[in-house]
Amino acid sequence: MKPAGESGTAAGVGLTAVALIFLLIIGYLVAASLTRRQLPTFSPAPAQPRTVPPGTTVLDTVTLDARDTDTWQFLDLDRRTVVVPPDTAGWDLAARRFHLMVGDAITDLGPIEFDSVIVAPEDRFVGNIAASDTVNTATKRWYRYNVLSHLLEPRGHVYVVRTRERRYAKFEILSYYCPGLVAGCM
Repeated sequence: MKPAGESGTAAGVGLTAVALIFLLIIGYLVAASLTRRQLPTFSPAPAQPRTVPPGTTVLDTVTLDARDTDTWQFLDLDRRTVVVPPDTAGWDLAARRFHLMVGDAITDLGPIEFDSVIVAPEDRFVGNIAASDTVNTATKRWYRYNVLSHLLEPRGHVYVVRTRERRYAKFEILSYYCPGLVAGCM
């Protein structure tokens, strides 16, 4: 037989331990959510039009201004220019906030070195899925969402786009933020 009060003391110690662990977790979550991470940012400058001759390789950084939640930004990779609606016939890649779609098809090569991609794959290209919110399965989850900082971080995947002219372009999403961590500069 246990002396009176002994089981109450064990329960009190257990309850205190649970409360302490709970407070530590809450403290960690609050501190982590207040800490801003440093991410690369890019200014939403318009792409400078330039014709890329067939058989030519061009390395470039282009920022699509996808800050508007209602308007798609269309990019023609062959001419390196943003195509303005209503004339959107010649686009290859489009962005709206964190959504991406392609004019023809795209493949996700995964987290590989950008420079290691020399030749476009012959298969695995997918087109868009037209729905109430058009998506592409290859680019649907190009990011990791950080619950603590509420920031989108690129997964570091390399993608290959097959353009409407049946040429290929590889790209990697470097960031999703404009200066000041404003979302939408892809």
